[in-house]
Amino acid sequence: MTDTPIRLLGQEQSINTHKAVLMLTMTDTPFEFEVVDLLSGGHKTPEYETLNPWGRVPTMIDGEHVLFQTVPMLKYLARKTGQFGTEDEFEGYGIGNWFGFSTDYFSAGLARLRFINRFMGGEPVAIKDHYRPNMLRGLDLLNRHLESNDWLVGGRPTIAEFAVHPFVYVWPDAEVDIADWPAIGPWLERFQALPGWTEPEALLRGLTGNR
Repeated sequence: MTDTPIRLLGQEQSINTHKAVLMLTMTDTPFEFEVVDLLSGGHKTPEYETLNPWGRVPTMIDGEHVLFQTVPMLKYLARKTGQFGTEDEFEGYGIGNWFGFSTDYFSAGLARLRFINRFMGGEPVAIKDHYRPNMLRGLDLLNRHLESNDWLVGGRPTIAEFAVHPFVYVWPDAEVDIADWPAIGPWLERFQALPGWTEPEALLRGLTGNR
């Protein structure tokens, strides 16, 4: 542990960066945000790869501890702050299920469509068609779970929400209407009503002084 604020190195439009910055903000953890300019190759510089040899964003630095995957970041912050974590070992396994779900269905689905639509002008359509069924399957499964559960695990918000919510929050960029999955919208609203929640891109723009 250290009294020095955590450093988070990331990119304002990165969903994975959104996960970490929301966890930091909603646990009221002091941190400093530094932009990694992906367009200019900032994630491939020797300086950055010394911290994060995988050349991805975000990277989180807390004293001597350096983390460069969001799942370990969420687990680390839950343990450090005592918030949004697990109450027992089996609950931890349940959260792990949702970590895998977010990767299998939304990273390899919704996030791909969002990237193509937002940053590539909607082309190539064939790639979008490849990922869309996986995204739709994920939304179906999430909706089914939320029909009988307010939260993903344990009847309360946990780091599972921080893994899944940032993907679903950007649904307009993925050419879907979340109203087609009626249990998901209320879950988004519940999470966004928690203390400290702020729209991720607006939050990061504010931290960097960009408007």
